[in-house]
Amino acid sequence: MKKKMFHESVDQLEVPEDEVLKAIKAGVSKGNKMKAKQKPRFKVIGASVAAAAVLFVASGFMVPTVGNVMADIPFLAKLYEHDKVAENLATQQLITELNEKAVSDGIDVSVIDAYYDGAIIGVTFDVKGEVKGDEDEMYAFYEIFDRDPNIEETMELVKLLPIEGGYKGHIQLSYPRAELPAETTLPFNIIGIGEINDNWKDEQGKWNFDVPIKQLPFETAPLGKVSEHGDYKITFEKLITGNSSIAIEYTLSYPEDGERVMLNLFDDKGKQMIGGTSDAKLERKVEDGTVLEKRRITLPMVPESDFIEVQPSMDSGEELDAVKINL
Repeated sequence: MKKKMFHESVDQLEVPEDEVLKAIKAGVSKGNKMKAKQKPRFKVIGASVAAAAVLFVASGFMVPTVGNVMADIPFLAKLYEHDKVAENLATQQLITELNEKAVSDGIDVSVIDAYYDGAIIGVTFDVKGEVKGDEDEMYAFYEIFDRDPNIEETMELVKLLPIEGGYKGHIQLSYPRAELPAETTLPFNIIGIGEINDNWKDEQGKWNFDVPIKQLPFETAPLGKVSEHGDYKITFEKLITGNSSIAIEYTLSYPEDGERVMLNLFDDKGKQMIGGTSDAKLERKVEDGTVLEKRRITLPMVPESDFIEVQPSMDSGEELDAVKINL
């Protein structure tokens, strides 16, 4: 079966969510009992979309009348099927069009749009030129914030989607700093384009951008809720509500040689919320043997739920008190 046919067939399958959730829980439990043998070299963000749909959407952005955008909703969903924030913002014309270009090795890269909603950033770029490799297995390897060692996961691979005359790439990330500025730039450097190359991680950016991003309106609400268990303490500080995403900021304190703490989220019907959620470290310091981490959970959606229940648990399986956060 050809790859395109395979992906199209997969997209039509009905996913048994309960069975998938059980499998994920079993995998996490098994993984917690094992030590990782080798850290993955790259994290891959995959996406699949028909080329015709991409072109249709691109044309819609160039002529962003309300009527056209509303008519394009099914196609917007295709383009951003792995980025629901972008999908929602695009239908409201809240994504900023850009025309930032860089050229290297005979390949042109253009950053064509970006958004900054609450604590989530998205960037879309086009690639044109003599890109070598299998059309269906093209990647871009990029870094953000100049590989700042204080930020988690500053390098990633993104799979490129073939379009007429080139390729299209889209990334989404949680803003990694504690403050959410109204206007800023995202240092975004593409290091390699084409077939995956092990040498990329040792090279410098060839297509370098400072992507201007303007924060969409958002609201913050103080939380002041605490969950404790022995030497472990989680203080939930504030809720950030954007146009199409939300984020919860909290401070975690634990012994320097302590266990890992995980947070599971459930909606008001008790259904676990999974998919696209990130939990980023914003600050870390150690005081008298106690680690203090400021972190932010970001959800790429505004849940249709009255509240979120956060259930913290430790590697040992012990659970901290659950906390309800009203939306």
